[in-house]
This record gives sequence, C-alpha cells and structure tokens, in this order.
Amino acid sequence: MINTDNITQILLESLAAGFIAPAFAMLFAVPKQYLIFIASGGMLTRFIRSFLLYSLNVEIVIATFAACAVISLIFIYVGPKLGVPRPVFTVASVIALIPGMDAYNALLSLISLVEITDIALFDTYVFTLMHSGVRCVAILLAIALGIAIPPLFFYNYRNRLR
Repeated sequence: MINTDNITQILLESLAAGFIAPAFAMLFAVPKQYLIFIASGGMLTRFIRSFLLYSLNVEIVIATFAACAVISLIFIYVGPKLGVPRPVFTVASVIALIPGMDAYNALLSLISLVEITDIALFDTYVFTLMHSGVRCVAILLAIALGIAIPPLFFYNYRNRLR
C-alpha cells in the first residue's frame, strides 16, 4: 500500500539520484549536453527501484534488477539516436543503486570478528557479515545483469535482421 511517507521517500531518493548520476559521469569527462539524460536516467532508475521496493514490497535484489533492465532498454534506444554508446548513460545512471550500507556493515562485522574481545558477540558478527555480504553481492550481481542482459537480446535480434 502506498502512502504519503512512501511517496515522499521515493521522490527524495529519486531527486538525490538525479544529482549523483551526472556527478559520477563528470568524473569521466562526459560532455555536458548528455548530463541531463544521465540525470534523468539516474532519477528513473532509483524511482523504479524505490517504487517496487516500498510500494509493491518487491525484494531489493529483484527491484534492482528490474530498474537496471528498464534503464538499459531505454538507453539501447536513446544511445544510438544521440550517437553515444549505451554504457555512457547506463553506468552512471545505476551508480545510486550501489549497496554502500550493506558493504559497510559486512566489512565492519569482518573487522569486528578479527578483533573480537567478547566471544558472546561472535554469532552476531557472523550473522551480520553473512547477511550484509550476501545481500551486497546479490545487489551488485543484479546491477551487472540488469545492465548486461537486455543488450544481449536486442543486439542478437538486430544482427539477425541483416
């Protein structure tokens, strides 16, 4: 069920992603006329994932994959129209989906395991390490596959038409 708190959170996350994506793209000297497309892609990607996650209660890995696949399909169409390779847009657009908090929690638990002083916390550290680590890897895999799989189908079909 969608409520005003969910709508506000989704819109704020999308707006933040709209600033993150072109900032990341500027690190790689993307021409400024393409930054608006990258910002729109970042906002749309985060909007799709957040909408699926908060409103439809889809698991985060599946929502991330769906958002990346949609943005990849969009830029398969838009990229050639602008004369720019698709990865210029897609890589920067999905940067706001990187699971930084899960990676941080996994590494913090790993460090805590190495420097453990209270053996009673061992189970907690191992659980947090495994949960956050597997979730982080699964989200990264969903991002990679969401960007990579749609072009395989499209370009394969395009080559058969020739």
